[in-house]
Amino acid sequence: MLTQLAEDLDAKGETVTVITSRAAHVPGTVVLPKRSLHKGIHIIRVRSTNLGSQRAWTRLIDYASFYLSALWTALRLHGQQALVVLSDPPLLSVLAVIVGRLKNVKAYCWLHDVYPDIAIQANVLPEGLIATWLGHVARWSLRRSQKVVVLGRCMEHHLLESGLPGDNITQISNWADGRQIRPLESDDNEFLDRHGLKGRFVVMYSGNLGTVHEFGTVLDIIRRTQTYRDIAYCFVGDGPQKLFLAETVSREGLENVHFLPYEMKERLRFSLTAADIHLVSLRREMAGLSVPSKLYGIMAAGRPIIFIGPEQSESAILIREARCGTIINPGDVDSGVGALLDVYRRRKDPDPQGIAGRQYFEQFCERALATERFHQMLREGL
Repeated sequence: MLTQLAEDLDAKGETVTVITSRAAHVPGTVVLPKRSLHKGIHIIRVRSTNLGSQRAWTRLIDYASFYLSALWTALRLHGQQALVVLSDPPLLSVLAVIVGRLKNVKAYCWLHDVYPDIAIQANVLPEGLIATWLGHVARWSLRRSQKVVVLGRCMEHHLLESGLPGDNITQISNWADGRQIRPLESDDNEFLDRHGLKGRFVVMYSGNLGTVHEFGTVLDIIRRTQTYRDIAYCFVGDGPQKLFLAETVSREGLENVHFLPYEMKERLRFSLTAADIHLVSLRREMAGLSVPSKLYGIMAAGRPIIFIGPEQSESAILIREARCGTIINPGDVDSGVGALLDVYRRRKDPDPQGIAGRQYFEQFCERALATERFHQMLREGL
């Protein structure tokens, strides 16, 4: 998302500099240079520890080292008018406000996850004095940001309830590139050939296997459909819950379940369109705290969706508006199996939900529409 926003701002004539880490998203896959130029975008990669996210203390050390390096680098840059930070690592909004005050630049927080609320709900951070203090610090920085960009209505509602002023908030949903990701027939799909899935009914979960996602219902659906030998489940991606899922599948002897690595963005149109139906999930207590961005790529690919999560979340609202899938409450395995088999039985026909999703996507969720809103917001703040 950040890469595409930077590319589109650069194409509009803006000078863009990105400060990021030298650690790759998938450890050990590539060595990243300290500086590089992508199109017209200047990229500065700062040093930080890379101990990993498996333990809380290693994650905190990685975060702290990145904060210090990023802060030092941001303070030394010249000529900037606006600073946009994401919400991961947590509390980068504090860094943005500090830099904004010292350098007289506008600070914006692009809120993909609400911290520390999401860490508390995920049982990563216990409730108590530290959590309360972090909450005050987070709200302090958001109130002093020029704008807080939220991904959906449920997130905006959560922030308003927590006391953030409404004029601080701008809603810009995530997006996908509809030119890069578009419906594709299975006969033209190299992903199916590469993984031996040709002729199978493919149920896919694509993206981060994170702590905010709900997988108990997903596993129950897999268990209940084991007699359908031509149904293949594909988990494409990585994350904290991948090991748990793989161990459960192995221990129970569940068949036709594949765990595959992340796809390069240039090949996403093949992986996303390889699925006959996609699974998207969110834990019940995460409504308003996180919005799965994978939804938009699925809609661009023209595939139907089973969303397992809270009905009041942005994902559920979007699916109802677009009529592109089925919403299942966590634990409602019967409805999940029913929705999956309904698509399975009519798999040879064009799927109306997938078609409706693509049409809605083109009208409201296309990359150019969202990044133009971002550009207008930044320009209005100068």
